[in-house]
Amino acid sequence: MRDFESKQSMILPYLLIFGVALLRLTASHPYNFIPIFACLLFFAAHRPAREFAAPLIGLIGVDIFITTHRYGYAITSDQVVTWTWYLAAMLIGAGMLRRSSSPGRVAGASLLASVSFFAVSNFVVWAAWGMYAKTLAGLGACYIAALPFFRNGVISELVCSLALFGLSGYAARLMPAKRVQGACS
Repeated sequence: MRDFESKQSMILPYLLIFGVALLRLTASHPYNFIPIFACLLFFAAHRPAREFAAPLIGLIGVDIFITTHRYGYAITSDQVVTWTWYLAAMLIGAGMLRRSSSPGRVAGASLLASVSFFAVSNFVVWAAWGMYAKTLAGLGACYIAALPFFRNGVISELVCSLALFGLSGYAARLMPAKRVQGACS
């Protein structure tokens, strides 16, 4: 069991980050239905903080490429908020899930990452861009316009977080049973 858990906790978090980065580069994902925070939570729950730079650099690089090459936009200072929330998601994962990854804790961490990102990133859109009036009504309109993105983001993050942590835990519990069964044959 220890050998499987050791390999799983070392390789799988990196594979998930690589996979979500590749998915962002290659696939269409309508209304943010992509589990970036789920993968970051999983990474942080299984890897030490000294390794947090690797997924941050990778995802920031993907964001820069997509922004400048796919959409043809310039990089703006408000994108730092998104990148800061990548780190925030990892801090949430390390703080809430490193010692215990019960379904309730995983759901709570996922919701905290998604809701906080929605609140902060849309506030920054309202404050930094000229799309909405700089009034309370304009702020409300900004949040309302972002609800379809939020709904799909929350669903993908929650479902994928629960699946990643659940399947990982199930696989870790399953491995000793197979070893014992194989040893008795």
